[in-house]
Amino acid sequence: MANRDEWDSSDAVVVMHALEKMRARDGITHARLRRPGEEAGPLLRIGAIQQTAVLQSIDPADAALQIISLCVAEMPDMTHRIVADAVLGLGVLRDQYLQDHLDERILYSLRSDALGKRRASLLTHWRRLHLALGAPATDPPSDRTLRGSVEPEVLRDLARRLIALETASSVPETVPGAETTAAAANDPSIPPGGRVIAVGAAVIDAIFRTRLIPQYETSTPAQEFLLAPGGKGLSQAVAAARLGLDVALVAAVADDQFGQEIVQHLRSHNVDTSLLKMVPNARTPVTGVFELPLGDSIAAYWRNEQQINLTVRDVDDRSRQIGECDILLASFETPRETLERTLDLTRTGRRTGPAVIVTPGQPYPDGGLARQALAQIDYLVAHTWELEKLTPSTDERFDPDRVSENLLHRGVKHVCLLGNGGGTVYSQTAEPKRLPTLTSHFKESSTTRDAFCAALAAKLAEGKSFTPAVARWVTAAMACAAEDYSRSTSMPDRDRIERKLRLTKKAR
Repeated sequence: MANRDEWDSSDAVVVMHALEKMRARDGITHARLRRPGEEAGPLLRIGAIQQTAVLQSIDPADAALQIISLCVAEMPDMTHRIVADAVLGLGVLRDQYLQDHLDERILYSLRSDALGKRRASLLTHWRRLHLALGAPATDPPSDRTLRGSVEPEVLRDLARRLIALETASSVPETVPGAETTAAAANDPSIPPGGRVIAVGAAVIDAIFRTRLIPQYETSTPAQEFLLAPGGKGLSQAVAAARLGLDVALVAAVADDQFGQEIVQHLRSHNVDTSLLKMVPNARTPVTGVFELPLGDSIAAYWRNEQQINLTVRDVDDRSRQIGECDILLASFETPRETLERTLDLTRTGRRTGPAVIVTPGQPYPDGGLARQALAQIDYLVAHTWELEKLTPSTDERFDPDRVSENLLHRGVKHVCLLGNGGGTVYSQTAEPKRLPTLTSHFKESSTTRDAFCAALAAKLAEGKSFTPAVARWVTAAMACAAEDYSRSTSMPDRDRIERKLRLTKKAR
């Protein structure tokens, strides 16, 4: 880029126009910066961003998010800093706002997926935001003035600063508040991940940790209680993102307080939320869980299907993203017709469609999937009791081997039947094989199965097949999730899995 000595160079104008486009919808996010097309192109071609990507060996999108966030955080005009952070949806000032005890609901609204909501929150809390940064509490502009003159001036100022930033030598490796996967990208042991789409549910888990499961007409004390985002779709999306993959979640989410917490939770784990279906005036589904000290649990769920559901039309609206992804993670959490349509969308015009991993929980009460849908599944990852629901009606008793063979005959490429610490893999092209067992005092559960699926997705994204080494790695991920189930982030990262494998090798 040339003519950098002029504040209003043609380059700065081009960058400003790019910023204006990127502020729409959910603002500047990692996912939008990586999306093909010219929307983010002028930003990715900025010299400082290109240099940062080369010097730190990171993705240009990570570098762009890092440099833009840095420039916003260092804008000398406090009003410009506040406006840029809000309209672009960056969240750079979040920590400063928290230090001044701003309500979490305000912070969430400033990171809304809708530009209109971010603007409304900015104007409503204008004085409070300025006071939080130690700036004079001026009166807010009108909405018309904000759109017509304040925002253009702020984005022009930011564009000038981006163009003027000649080198990345003074750029820190991380910027507080920026949503990036730079940590994963900076680790040479983590290969670039493919695009992963998870389709499933996002709910709130109400977890009681007790020593005993209460019996009928009795009660029992709980040692701990917590509310946490859950659901197979959400859990698998977070687990895959923890392994450095580029992940988006397709799910229906209520626009209530719990729904806002779910969205924030996803964003905090670098999961793309642009494909969520936000349902206004609805209540978030809840799963109640009684959890014993070693991980045994029972649960009851309220899905609120009348309000919260993912329809065939919803996945059709996201057909391009589903068809173009590299890995699809799906479950029986969505209605049968929605799942079957999702699987049908993987049959794209590409020579090879995405690798498809499906978990059959909760099983449909009246059977499984149509043969055409089963034929799209590369890996069906099941618990024994789930597989029992798929037993052919002609069978008098449940036989896991027989049911698995029947599923292979109907088109499924592999069936992974998980047990405590290991399991069995059935394949169309090979004899059944036992998964390596990594001993643990803790029980295999839905959470550990989610870790297994995410780890399998990570290896498939690397172009690996289900070799013994891959089987050991994904089983180690399952064991880590079992051991860490009581932690706030139980899903393992790559380093945690590797440490588990090293410790297991030493113990032999």
